[in-house]
Amino acid sequence: MVLQYKKYALFLTSVEIWLVAIVIGASLVMTRLLPIAVGVSAFFWLVRWVAHGRLSRRTPADWAIGLLVLMILVTLWATSLPDITYPQVYRLLTGIALYYAIINWVTTSPRFHLMILGLAAAGLGLVLIAAVGVEWPSEAKLPFVPESLYSRLPQLLADTVHPNVMAGSLVIILPIVLALIIFAWQELGRIDRLLLVMAILAMTGVLILTKSRGAWMGFAAALALLALLRWRQGWLALSLALLLVVVAIVMIGPQQLLQIVTANDAIGGIQGRAEIWSRAIYMIQDFPFTGIGMGLYKEIESVLYPFFLTVSGSVPHAHNLFLQVAVDMGIPGLVSWLAISALVLVISWQIYYRGRSLNQKWIMGVGTGFLGSQIALLVHGLTDAVTWGMVRPAPIVWALWGLTMAAWTIYVT
Repeated sequence: MVLQYKKYALFLTSVEIWLVAIVIGASLVMTRLLPIAVGVSAFFWLVRWVAHGRLSRRTPADWAIGLLVLMILVTLWATSLPDITYPQVYRLLTGIALYYAIINWVTTSPRFHLMILGLAAAGLGLVLIAAVGVEWPSEAKLPFVPESLYSRLPQLLADTVHPNVMAGSLVIILPIVLALIIFAWQELGRIDRLLLVMAILAMTGVLILTKSRGAWMGFAAALALLALLRWRQGWLALSLALLLVVVAIVMIGPQQLLQIVTANDAIGGIQGRAEIWSRAIYMIQDFPFTGIGMGLYKEIESVLYPFFLTVSGSVPHAHNLFLQVAVDMGIPGLVSWLAISALVLVISWQIYYRGRSLNQKWIMGVGTGFLGSQIALLVHGLTDAVTWGMVRPAPIVWALWGLTMAAWTIYVT
């Protein structure tokens, strides 16, 4: 009987990633499914115990993730509006569950290859959603994107997606797909090349249409890194890019350049963002160990720290990823999140270096792609927080972290 249970458990672990991904994907569309997604994911931890005698494979980030889970208990205790906080907590838990589902399933190079193709397909899926479901920007941020383009993109979804949210999701997928093309083109099959190239072109086009300058800056930083690590003359491209930045600062002026980069109809320019950031800092100062409760920035700001330059209660988050994590979960939560991010950066470099030492272009591309993805995440996070708990695609970050850890286990350890 025990052997029969183990046989069933082994079968379930073989399909875990697909079942978990489906239920988490459904929860992105229908928020009411979030508790079910958490329950299904928790069930597979027990299945792994029966099948392999362990809850999960170990990863270098386990201790930091454990601290983050502990802070989930704290934020549930600290929140004054549980109805708002609970969905954010569920979404964070689904991200962590997806991370471990990937770690436990992606144990071989063929499986990792399949997941990379799935990542490119997911990028194309986001493009399709963007074509019919993005609430495209109305303000003329930059002149080279004609406004007439947006009139041809119908909004067929009742629950539309903000362009910055779409940009934040695309910009962390793009560097991975692009790195594999420029590093491992010769090692890819025809179908792989076609899928990856289609994904790159489509995602880049939508990224441009979003007019998200934070995402553009993140993508530019990722491109500079890819060029630096791919070609011996890459440092020339990086030097030229830095020179162009310096010239722009001199010609336009630092204040005006900041205004161009940060201007937004809803929150104004740099002054509006500075006010939003200052309120986040006040919250961190007043609630350093517990945070205010996930998802409550708008509610707490309007009551305790009202805006002067922006309408109070109109800004849902801190418009800075690092401040937002600290606001939601306190400084311990920020420390744990930063620890995971730093580990992903180090491990991505180790993957790249292993590929370079073995002269394996595929491994080099994988490592560089994850490095570029993380750089894009951090740069974009300076001006927005759309990859954290309050947005539906937030688990994508955890999926990429899980893939990074899986690649490190396969190619480095």
